[in-house]
Amino acid sequence: MIKNAPRKLLLLGISVFILTACETNEFLEENSKTEKEVKENSLKPYEKWYSENNMPELEAVISEELSVPIQELQSKASLEKRQVKKPVYVHYMPWFQSKEIDGYWGQHWTMTNQNPDYINSNGERQIASYYYPKIGPYSTNDKDLQQYHLLLMKLSGIDGVIFDWYGIRDVRDFNNIKEGMESFLKELNKTDMEFAVMYEDRVVHEQGRGLSQIQISQAKNDLQYIESAYFDMGNYIRINNKELLMIFGPNYITEKEDWTQILRSMKKEYNVLPLWNSQDIIGSENTKGEFAWIDKDHLMTLDGYYNYNVDFDNDIIGGVSYPGFHDFYVEGGWKSPLSNSWIIEHSKGKPLKETFLKSRRHPVDFIQVATWNDFGEGTMVEPTNEFGYKYLKQLQKLTGVSYKPRDLRIPYYIYKIKKQYPKKKFVQFLANRAYKYAMRGRLKRARLLVSVLLIYYGDYYL
Repeated sequence: MIKNAPRKLLLLGISVFILTACETNEFLEENSKTEKEVKENSLKPYEKWYSENNMPELEAVISEELSVPIQELQSKASLEKRQVKKPVYVHYMPWFQSKEIDGYWGQHWTMTNQNPDYINSNGERQIASYYYPKIGPYSTNDKDLQQYHLLLMKLSGIDGVIFDWYGIRDVRDFNNIKEGMESFLKELNKTDMEFAVMYEDRVVHEQGRGLSQIQISQAKNDLQYIESAYFDMGNYIRINNKELLMIFGPNYITEKEDWTQILRSMKKEYNVLPLWNSQDIIGSENTKGEFAWIDKDHLMTLDGYYNYNVDFDNDIIGGVSYPGFHDFYVEGGWKSPLSNSWIIEHSKGKPLKETFLKSRRHPVDFIQVATWNDFGEGTMVEPTNEFGYKYLKQLQKLTGVSYKPRDLRIPYYIYKIKKQYPKKKFVQFLANRAYKYAMRGRLKRARLLVSVLLIYYGDYYL
C-alpha cells in the first residue's frame, strides 16, 4: 500500500509550494520585512515544520510509527498547565447534523429557509449564520469533528466543556442534542478535560403544553437523568466536591415551590447555578450561586452585575467571556422582523479580551467562554472564514498556555487530510497518530507527521 502513495506529488508540490501561499497571511505573525522573513512569508507554515525536521521518507515514518508501543498512546491526553488559575470552560452546542454523517442537514444549519446543498462561488454552503466555520458545516456526531474541536480547545487553554442540554424527550430535535452530547463525550472522556451540563428549562414549555404537573414531572425526569448518566463520571465538573448543574434561566418554571419539589427529587444536593439575577426565582436555599451571560448592553450590564448584584462572599459565580453577538434569527425565519434585535460588534477581538479580563479581575469561580460554536447567534470562537484563528490566539494569551499560534493549525490540517482521504489506510493512520501526539503535548512529532502527509499527498484542498 505504501507504493500507492502519490510520491510524484513531492516534486510537483515543491514547485507549487514556492509559487503559492494560500493561507500565509492568516497564519503568520506580524513582523518586519527582513530578507529572511520575506522568504519565510512565501512558505506555508508546515513547510517550515518539515525543513526544521529534515523531512524523512514516507516509508520510514510509517515504519517508525508501527513500532511505537500502543501503551504510549493509550494514556489519557493531559491538559497543559496555565498561568491563569481560574478554570476556563467553553459553552458548547451539540446540536448540528450534516448530510454526510446523519443523512440530512439539521435545523441549526438551515433554520427555515437556508439550504446547505447550495454552494456559492467561494465554495461556501448556504447556512443559517453570518459566519462560516473554517471546515464548513459539520455534524456533532462526527468523530473527526470531535477530535478537531477537542484539540483546538486544548491548544487554546480550555479546561472543559459546558454542554447546552434540552432534556430526554424526543421532541423537536431535543433527543438529537442529547445524543450529540453523549457522542461527543466518548472522545472528551479520553482526555483530561472536564464537562458539565447546562439545562434549558424551556423544554418543559414544548413538552408540557402548559400543564403544570407535566412540566414538573418532565423537569424531574430530566434532572434525574443528568444525575444518573453524568454525575458519576470522574471528569464531571465539581466545585467544593459537589457537581455543577447549570440552568439557562429559568424561563418557564418560575415558582420557587416547583423548583424545590424538582430539586428534592434528586438523590443528593448539588451546586445549582441559574442565570444571572435568577437565584431568587429558584430560591436561594435551592441554589449555590449564578453565572453571567451576554446582554445587549454588553459591558454596562456585566459591570453592573459584578459590582452591585453579586455576593462573591457567599456564592459560586461563573464569569463570562464572549467575542460578540449577531444572530441570524430574523434572516433565518426564526424571529419576526419586528422583534427587538441587537448586535455586539466583534470589533477585532476587543469584546472577548475585555470580558475575559473583567471576569478575571473579580473573584469568579470559573470563566465560561460563550460560546464555542453558536453560529446562529454569532458568538462562536471556533475558527471561521471571517476571523480565522483570532479568538483562539487570544485565548492562548489570556489563559497563559505555552502553546503557540502556529500549533492551532495542526488540528485543521489533520481534519482536512482525513476528510480528503477517508479510505487511505496510512493517511488515516498517520493523521490519528498526529492527533494523539498533539493531545499529549508532543507537538514536534505531530508537526512532523502532518508535514509528511501534506507533502506526500498534497495540500491543494486546504
